[in-house]
Amino acid sequence: MKSIERMLAIQSRIRGLAEWRQKAIEQQAMAAREESRALVEAMNGGGLVDALFADMTAKRLHRVTVSIGELDAAAAEQAKRVMAETGREKRTERLVDQLRKVKLRSDQDKALAEIMDGAEARRAASLE
Repeated sequence: MKSIERMLAIQSRIRGLAEWRQKAIEQQAMAAREESRALVEAMNGGGLVDALFADMTAKRLHRVTVSIGELDAAAAEQAKRVMAETGREKRTERLVDQLRKVKLRSDQDKALAEIMDGAEARRAASLE
């Protein structure tokens, strides 16, 4: 019973890590989107200094846009992992619940058997 409960704790921890990774990827994507917005605003600024660095800014904007696409794909893949880990955790929880019920029934059967044996012993002692 303890081993299956440890499995449940491990499954829960694995799911938590998967969720944490997903949130980290989403935060990276959000930061990349903010950088993209800032770069677009810088390119639209129209100042002389902005014109000098327009080529570098455009290249950086392209890299950030590619990065956003990669991060979005990674976030979608991680979301699938989170769902899979959640399913595993729920299956383990159901298994733990089943085992607890089986153990409870077994304990109840043992207690009932002891009561019946005690009653039978008293009855046999009274007949002698």
